[in-house]
Amino acid sequence: MRLCVTFALCVLASFAWADAPDPPLPALYAVTGVAADDTLNIRAQPDGSADILGTFGHDAQKIEVTALSLEGRWAQVNVVERTGWVAMRFLRPETLASNALGLPKGLQCFGTEPFWAITFEDGPEITLRTPEKEVRHDILAASQGPLSVNLSEGMYRFSWQDNGITVIAHILSGICFDGMSDRTYGLHYIDDHGPRIGCCSLN
Repeated sequence: MRLCVTFALCVLASFAWADAPDPPLPALYAVTGVAADDTLNIRAQPDGSADILGTFGHDAQKIEVTALSLEGRWAQVNVVERTGWVAMRFLRPETLASNALGLPKGLQCFGTEPFWAITFEDGPEITLRTPEKEVRHDILAASQGPLSVNLSEGMYRFSWQDNGITVIAHILSGICFDGMSDRTYGLHYIDDHGPRIGCCSLN
């Protein structure tokens, strides 16, 4: 009888685990539950015996998580020029502040060949940086209002002007690689001016 009860509880727990909604990603997390004289290991694979690539301090913050392992117990993060994994039980979600567009403060998109970077400012504008110059551009329109933006679902569409040309741009959810490293990001950027294609990061 005890065996049957135990089995039933295990089945219920597995269903509860399977039904737990995945958190919206990418997102920022902070280290929790690690002693002040200890660190959180970053593993090469979502496995406690995998090689250690680096560590986070016990009070590390603004750690960008781009994906979870299949069972949700490991978080994919970036360390130096590659991707690693940390145990999800040692992370707690951080609240993301938003700008006037509803986008996360600190959001930036970037690409290579040629190098460029776009930073979203507090107002309805962006700053475009290239090796030659840095220019601020007003955002003309956006597909979502500031209270309805969720970058982990679907697409964010906006337009801005570059030397009199209206640029239509999109931020898309999904795994992205920058082509210059083994780092992994959770958002894409693409526009029709060039086109520029790149990845986006929350910090």
